[in-house]
Amino acid sequence: MPTKRKEDRYEPDPVDGLPCELVGSWVKDKHTRLRHYVDISRAARRKFDGNTSFIDLYCGPGRAKINDTTEYLPGSTVAAALEAQRNTPFGSIHFGDLDADNMQACESRLARENLGPRHSYTGPAVETAAKVVAGLSKSGLHFAFLDPYNIKSMPFEVIQTLASKPRMDLLIHLSSMDLTRNIKQYMRSGTLENFAPGWRSHVDPHARNNLALIGLVNYWCGLIRGLGYEDVSTGLELVSGNRRQPLYWLALASRNPLGTRFWGEVSNVTPQNRLPF
Repeated sequence: MPTKRKEDRYEPDPVDGLPCELVGSWVKDKHTRLRHYVDISRAARRKFDGNTSFIDLYCGPGRAKINDTTEYLPGSTVAAALEAQRNTPFGSIHFGDLDADNMQACESRLARENLGPRHSYTGPAVETAAKVVAGLSKSGLHFAFLDPYNIKSMPFEVIQTLASKPRMDLLIHLSSMDLTRNIKQYMRSGTLENFAPGWRSHVDPHARNNLALIGLVNYWCGLIRGLGYEDVSTGLELVSGNRRQPLYWLALASRNPLGTRFWGEVSNVTPQNRLPF
């Protein structure tokens, strides 16, 4: 799948002149679930008396525009922070992006809304995750939203690093479209070694694309379970586009059954939008 040029993915926001990301309408579904999870977990945050954090390693510029419309919406970091601010704010917000312009734009938008305390980072998610974790309390309650463009940008090491904190919930965007289109190429290029280490012992590289995809995602979910999380695959929700084409899965990883129950209430998972594991 060809990667869009940076100039094709952003345009200046008419409100503040900062970069605004151009996105599909399906982003609204993703952010609705993100905000709902932040809201429904407010009582859990309250018990930690400010020792909580929100983490977004792929923050983007903090504002988005739906393609071919005039509809604007907050980016993921801003949306989550605004939702938390309504009742139980996060004790700290950690956000980063590979692109320094994105990070700075997101910082400006968070500052405008007086959302914080804030900690910003520029660089690959692997490096940012290590910096974030180094500053987090081991006894705190933490929530990370992982929303990369493709699986190349999310090595499993990112998840492992964040999971080193005992109370770290992860909401992960996994691109079905990216994997469906590129799985065989990723197998040949070695990309899957970073995304799902050890996959070759569990997935037949000669299988049909759909069977290889199911095997790979099932194995990836198993790797997350191996970090002490509840079974991720049971709540893996598929979000489709306007023409019912599969776009991405959202997976919630939590070590606490309460987090898994929250996600069940947020996602309304049905057999029609889950993988047939």
